[in-house]
Amino acid sequence: MDSIDLKQIRCFVAAYEEGSFSKAAAREHCTQPGLSLHMQRLEATLSQQLFHRTARGVTPTVAGRQFYASCTEVLDSIKSAKQRMMDLSGSIAGSIRIGLPPALFKGALSWMLPGYMQTHPYVNVALFEGIVGGSFPQRVVTGDIEAAVVTTIPSHLGLKTSHFFSDQLVLVTNPGRGPGQKRKQRSPVPVLARDLAKRKLVLPSKQHTLRQIMDGVVRLGEGGSGRIVEIDGVLGKLDLVRHTDWATILPSIAVADEARQQTLYADPICEPDLWLEYFLIYPTHAVLSTACRDFLRQLKETLEHNRPAPAPRTAAPDGSAETVAPKRAAAARPQRRRTTDPHHR
Repeated sequence: MDSIDLKQIRCFVAAYEEGSFSKAAAREHCTQPGLSLHMQRLEATLSQQLFHRTARGVTPTVAGRQFYASCTEVLDSIKSAKQRMMDLSGSIAGSIRIGLPPALFKGALSWMLPGYMQTHPYVNVALFEGIVGGSFPQRVVTGDIEAAVVTTIPSHLGLKTSHFFSDQLVLVTNPGRGPGQKRKQRSPVPVLARDLAKRKLVLPSKQHTLRQIMDGVVRLGEGGSGRIVEIDGVLGKLDLVRHTDWATILPSIAVADEARQQTLYADPICEPDLWLEYFLIYPTHAVLSTACRDFLRQLKETLEHNRPAPAPRTAAPDGSAETVAPKRAAAARPQRRRTTDPHHR
């Protein structure tokens, strides 16, 4: 039997996970005819057909599913071996490329990044801000970025997913712009979710996870004076709130500094409490570098430290606050889906 090289294994795994030779070729930075030739030679070497070819793409045969399991073990072993050799050098060096949502940029980076750079002087850091409809999952799969934090669990065979951080959603208002309000120091006041329909709100577009959470709980913009303006950027929303009587809804970490300084009010939404979940994604066959693991650990610790404590009170029907056990919206915390192989039977 002829030898099987690593390029053939990578191309096979990419085709298996993408379900398409063209997508696999783009992922492996080669031409589709070149990838097809690799697959033909691999099948000849193994004396097995690995894929059923159709106009819609490729699906693995029984032999293909068995071979995939062996190939993932090979790739995992190679990644682990490389990481062990890097760790043996005694110094953390190299580059990290990580994708993050805007709220985490604003709520943690200025606190933790200077310290990280000081303790990791030989690490080059590149961070990418995610936007709605962004391409973080595909960029992680192709290796363009090492890992990313997202708010929706992607369904892709080439990705591992783990829970990273939870944050409560808050109503953000300008202390000096609300109806009849004067700017004053005060503690957060719980806001009933149903009352948001009466507000003038600047919100992200409907493709955004936060907006989907809100739309699953209350019909916004339909309560008399209620209106909606859509802006996806965090800074754009906050700038409008600072200068008008409009409000917005954000994760509490995004306005933690403003809430502490009382330049903006950040009131928890209740009945039900609303939470946004963040998930870490990275390639299935990758071992995160020590530099990346250190960065993510420090980021998570900073987020946990900076996140305001959940309000212990819930608004009562008469508008006052009463102490009750917090209740989360069922739609706000998505059920953890186990990423499984759809080709497995």
